[in-house]
Amino acid sequence: MVAPVAAQTATSISFYFPKAAPGSFDPAIPTPEQFLGYPIGSHYTRSDQIVAYLRELDRVSDKVSFRVLGKTFEERPQVVATITSVEHQQNLAKLQAERKALVDPSQPAPDYGKLPVIVSLNYGVHGNESSSSEAALLTAYYLTASTAPETKQWLDQAIITIDPLENPDGRDRASHWFDQNKSWPPVTDPLDREHTEAWPNGRTNHFYTDLNRDWLALTQPESRARMAFFHEWYPNVMIDFHEMGTSSTYYFEPTKPLSTENDLIPRATYEVLNVHLAKYHAQALDQLGALYWTKEQFDNLSPIYGSTYPDFQGGVGATFEVGSSRGIAQEGGNGVVKFPVTIRNHVATGLATVRGAVEERELYLRHQREFFSSALTAANKFPTKAYVFGSAQDPTLTNRFLELLLQHKIRVHELGKTVTLDKQTFEQGKAYVVPTAQPQYRIVHSLFEEVTAFHDSVFYDVTGWSQAHAYGLPLSKQKNTSLVQGAPVVASKPLTGTVNGGASSYAYLLPWSDYNAPKALVALQQAGLSVKTAFKPFRAGTSAKPVDFGYGSLVIPVATQKLPADSVFQIVSRVSRKAQVTFTGVSTGFSVGGIDLGSNNVRTVPETKAALLVGTGTNVAEVGEAWFVASQHLGIPLSRIELSNVSRAPLGRYSALVLVGGSYATLDKATVDKIRRWVTDGGTLITLKNASEWAIKQGIVKEKLLIPASAGWADTTALAVAIAEATPPTPKATQRPKKSELPFAKRVDFVEQEQEGTRAIAGSIYRASVDPTNPIGFGLTNRQLFVFRNGTTFLRPSRNPYATVAQYAAAPLVSGYVSRNNLRQISNSAAVVVSKSGAGRVILFADDPNFRHYWHGTDRLFTNALLFGPLLNLPTGPDVPTGEEE
Repeated sequence: MVAPVAAQTATSISFYFPKAAPGSFDPAIPTPEQFLGYPIGSHYTRSDQIVAYLRELDRVSDKVSFRVLGKTFEERPQVVATITSVEHQQNLAKLQAERKALVDPSQPAPDYGKLPVIVSLNYGVHGNESSSSEAALLTAYYLTASTAPETKQWLDQAIITIDPLENPDGRDRASHWFDQNKSWPPVTDPLDREHTEAWPNGRTNHFYTDLNRDWLALTQPESRARMAFFHEWYPNVMIDFHEMGTSSTYYFEPTKPLSTENDLIPRATYEVLNVHLAKYHAQALDQLGALYWTKEQFDNLSPIYGSTYPDFQGGVGATFEVGSSRGIAQEGGNGVVKFPVTIRNHVATGLATVRGAVEERELYLRHQREFFSSALTAANKFPTKAYVFGSAQDPTLTNRFLELLLQHKIRVHELGKTVTLDKQTFEQGKAYVVPTAQPQYRIVHSLFEEVTAFHDSVFYDVTGWSQAHAYGLPLSKQKNTSLVQGAPVVASKPLTGTVNGGASSYAYLLPWSDYNAPKALVALQQAGLSVKTAFKPFRAGTSAKPVDFGYGSLVIPVATQKLPADSVFQIVSRVSRKAQVTFTGVSTGFSVGGIDLGSNNVRTVPETKAALLVGTGTNVAEVGEAWFVASQHLGIPLSRIELSNVSRAPLGRYSALVLVGGSYATLDKATVDKIRRWVTDGGTLITLKNASEWAIKQGIVKEKLLIPASAGWADTTALAVAIAEATPPTPKATQRPKKSELPFAKRVDFVEQEQEGTRAIAGSIYRASVDPTNPIGFGLTNRQLFVFRNGTTFLRPSRNPYATVAQYAAAPLVSGYVSRNNLRQISNSAAVVVSKSGAGRVILFADDPNFRHYWHGTDRLFTNALLFGPLLNLPTGPDVPTGEEE
């Protein structure tokens, strides 16, 4: 009989707590092994077992309180355990109120000697970085069961919150893989199936969202629940536990100085507080003989991460990364990496964090107080005194942006009166004012402002993160304080859809400018109604007053429906409430101005039946984003077809086929020909980023690229020129020497990292011009469009003058970093091109319009492509080039 894996890899509690004295744990508190039935490190613990253990600690100990914060898409609970002294547990509400006073400069300073420090330990935001959640169990056990005097001091002077499962859905996807594929004895070969997770792996949540990039945008339920809890406590120290490559050792902060840090944050955060913590982490790993490194990678540049958002709230956020076994044991550059060892190292640094925070308690508390006071000082020096935003034509998106601001505890006011600013009209009751002079100034700045000056050209992630640009709402920056501010907004107003004018026997109208109009269209069609869209604007006469309807407005005629008039009204009323939009009933098709409702320019919208190609080779995040938009925003049952199944898929059942960025090399010639025939027979192919390159290179569409994105550097001279051009506008003290002056020790960084820095586009924001009369641009009320780029697909504007839907400006950069060479390529290039192919069409996006679920200004273009694609019939003829000419 083969011995169970637990018996062969058993790891005792003493392994994880080598410094603990014998008998220093309360026997009434069960160890994780006693509760689970196997030693930690011998098995991957499911999320329900992790939740159950923390519930048990709450049951057996007065030092622990357990709480459910919310639920994931897959109905798994998000939980947190708060561990502190019994006295503190009995006064949590009072302590939270004291925390609110600490971060409010208008309140008297507290007695720092009596205030506990708040330490938040967060584990497993990337579900397959699995040692973290195992470490959470052991850390919770130690803090609860340890009878050591030092532990008692910790609980007397600190409140420790443990979020063991930041990403429960991804955690279980990963743990099931590892447990199903492990062997005993363990197979350490990196190519063994256990160590090579299948697409999409467990890193992300249900919709393949990287939750570690969602702290600012808050697009996912996990993020929103976590943010609400964060603002109950405003942690002084918050750690995010991760894993990295198997050949790496252990990483903790500080990060690379200056180049990875945000100039909004006081230098003391990086140079004092972070350094203070680091000495405790180093000491803990030194005692274990564990290797580690700091100051070389990762960044604190933007508040999008769990390890950086606390820096923008007066705390210190830090990332811990351990070289991963990705299984029970795996060979790496430093020998065999074992799962229990990775867990142990995370346990050691987690406890060291508590030790450091307690011993330096007043330092962290005073810093947080000063942080919010200094925010007011910084705001007073900043030229912009207020931001005005809002669209009377899009109450849905206006409300959504307002809700985002309130979740970040930003002070927002009603607009006191209707005003015209920067040639834009902001209506009272439909627009809002955000003053910069407030304690949350630094987050306000992050949400609204552009950043173009950086200390480096190599970045870990995006360099443009403004949500105001992403939402694409009308916005005005005001440099004076004379703007009329109304009452403070406590909560967003719930939108209630309705039908103006009541039941109609003729038609119902809906403007396409509201962000939820596409959701309403899909719901109407699914309820059995035929819906039309207007290709030209009109002014309808109503019982109240004439109302203007723009491009794309929906027309639901009553008499031509298969259902009786009262049923049509009931459906329209139900959809108005569900989608929170306002329809208008009219009694005549004769318009006061513009086209009439019976015009040939009012066309029936066919019901969308779309498919998305997924699987190995496709970009996981972009697949998740397209899936999320279709499912959660539109309500379309999007079919996800594995690349290996395309050859046998009946493409004729789909009106649209979506290809996100990635590699489609596995599609053989016969399958490519099949897709080409489907397009020419009338299908709508929607391609993003390098999938657009693929469609062009396969001859599915006759458009042109400016340069191949995969082109390498022709020679070292070209590389040197590109690197020189990439030097950002930074102070002279931080500029790098010329290539000929670089010492040998810098050559690896220069040749590898700098080369990629000049070639990549570091997630930045650009200005483009969009055609709102094109069905792909329907609903947009401004020709200026902000576009997010993080790829190097450069589309040439189409030879057909009607086919370029969106084109970058001559000077397009708005926010973020880009090399001069790439900026030249982007300037005047096409962002979106529509190309006719037989009876069908291909809609080419140079970028990802659905970026991280929050780029709403451009995800409208994607939804329009899905819904209106079949209606795109580009003009052709002797005066219109076909795109085949150079």
